[in-house]
Amino acid sequence: MKDGGIMSSVPRWSARLLLAAISLGTAPCVRAGDFEYWPKAVAYIPIREQWQFALEQRLTFDDGARRLGDYQTDFVVTYAGLADWLSVGLGYKATFEKDDDRWLLENRPYLNVTLKTTLYGFGLSSRSRFEYRHPEDDDETWRYRNKLTVTAPFPLTAWKILPYVAEEIFINFDEEGFNQQRLYGGFFLPLHERVRLELFYLWKLNEQDDGWDTTHVFGSWVHFQF
Repeated sequence: MKDGGIMSSVPRWSARLLLAAISLGTAPCVRAGDFEYWPKAVAYIPIREQWQFALEQRLTFDDGARRLGDYQTDFVVTYAGLADWLSVGLGYKATFEKDDDRWLLENRPYLNVTLKTTLYGFGLSSRSRFEYRHPEDDDETWRYRNKLTVTAPFPLTAWKILPYVAEEIFINFDEEGFNQQRLYGGFFLPLHERVRLELFYLWKLNEQDDGWDTTHVFGSWVHFQF
């Protein structure tokens, strides 16, 4: 897709990331928080033209990255044949969260709608996710997530490192409303023709009754393209 067009409003995307960083960095009720490590492996398998199946497994090590807090299994079927700037996907995620000596299951079917374009060479994508959360020990609810990603226009160094920044917001369709935000900074590094490594730092904010708690996250994700 050419610059502008149906995505002519994309210059506001960069402003959204900048304003988010400024506002969160100056918020008086933000408290310093925990450190977590998120390893993940993702396999992308083409089904037929414009169709793809993806399967991923992610772990969360919390409490200073010393304890396994949850693990997640996710699969999604994505179709990219509607337009070159649009893809849609139907998926399901199972999350198992540690609660003392029990593992609590949350079933989470979801719909992805992703818009993508370029602006002055920068890659821009906006992924909207509508998910139905059915936790084992809590009320069912719907949640909307939007992840906005800006990717560098070309790889850097002889290692072909591709940097990016991203912001993700979470809005519950209940009394909680907007209650989580994530800011990412990272890069992709090709390891093989069909394997690439993604390393990132993430600043996560969760709203609590008396303010916002922060979590510092380091992630290492491996992407396999079959």
